[in-house]
Amino acid sequence: MITEYTLPTELASGLINNDWSILDYINDEEYSKIIDQFLADNEGLFCYEVKDDNRFEKYHDLIDYGVLACDCSTFIFN
Repeated sequence: MITEYTLPTELASGLINNDWSILDYINDEEYSKIIDQFLADNEGLFCYEVKDDNRFEKYHDLIDYGVLACDCSTFIFN
C-alpha cells in the first residue's frame, strides 16, 4: 500500500537516508519530539521517494503535531 504525506521538505534527508543532522542544525527540542512522534505513529512505513514539488503549505500532515506553515514536499511511503 502506497501512502503519501505532505511534510516539511527539510525532512527528506532524514526520511530517505536516515540522516537526521537537520534536527541538530535546527536545534529545536520540541520539533525533534514532534518528528519522533510522527515516526512512532507511522512505524513500519518506509519513505522511498520525495516528489520534486516543493511549495509553501499552510496545511500539511504535521499541522496536527504543532508544526506551522512551511516549505513542504510530497513524501511517498510503503
